[in-house]
Amino acid sequence: MSQVKFKYWIQAARPKTLLVSMAPVIMSIAFASIFNKINWLPAAICLVFAVMAQVLSNFVNDYSDGIKGADNERLGPQRVVASGLISPEIMRRGIIVWGILTFLLGCTLLYWGGWILLPFGIVILLCTLAYSAGPFPLSRHALGDIAVVLFYGVAPVVLTFFIQTGFVNYQIIIAGISIGIMANNLLIVNNYRDAEQDARNGKQTTVTVFGKPLMKAVYFLNPIIAVVLMCFVFNTTILLYLIPFLIYSIFVDIKFSKSSGMALNKLIGMSSLEAIIFALSITLFLI
Repeated sequence: MSQVKFKYWIQAARPKTLLVSMAPVIMSIAFASIFNKINWLPAAICLVFAVMAQVLSNFVNDYSDGIKGADNERLGPQRVVASGLISPEIMRRGIIVWGILTFLLGCTLLYWGGWILLPFGIVILLCTLAYSAGPFPLSRHALGDIAVVLFYGVAPVVLTFFIQTGFVNYQIIIAGISIGIMANNLLIVNNYRDAEQDARNGKQTTVTVFGKPLMKAVYFLNPIIAVVLMCFVFNTTILLYLIPFLIYSIFVDIKFSKSSGMALNKLIGMSSLEAIIFALSITLFLI
């Protein structure tokens, strides 16, 4: 692989979005530290696996939209397959290789979590592919938001916690929902920016189905909902630690309300950072 090609693979991985897969694992490790001394090797593997799974999803999304012509006249960052920087055949091979590597890394976690993890890992990888590919791509049938909450929130938080502690409780599930809601803000911005193009291409998202005004309101409300959920898990004392997150969320909301078209691309990275600030704030509270 040439240096130029490597640059294109990095571009296809969408590094600005990868914080959303790190945030739930970091928060889950902090939760687990309340109950057990952290085993850092499986914790690190969980973090890398989450990032690799998201990169795989991004590769599949780039490939799927590229061959369907869904990225023509794109407002967002350039897609490598649609622009011809990486051919569909090479991207398909890359997806297979990356998928195998991700699966093998995930299998190492069976040593700490047991064989019960295997079906969950398989489901995660299958849904990673089904998000934008297959006979019923979730992202094209207004199910992307649910998938994000589940697979960028509940799944990584609960599974990381289980590997560290050997059990699951309702608090960790609620925590997974809260960070999943924050991860979903990234998808809302993405779909808000591409609403007109998605409608022309027959792609159903929550923005094309429910409209821009409602989904913008959801974007503004998600940080508040996430904070309320965490207050339910713990108590209002956590609000003190969430003040920096709330301030940043207000800043991002103002930016969102004043942005349109290609200017929304900056909100992708800002929304990713919003999720990681939320996770780090809770981590500080727990520590």
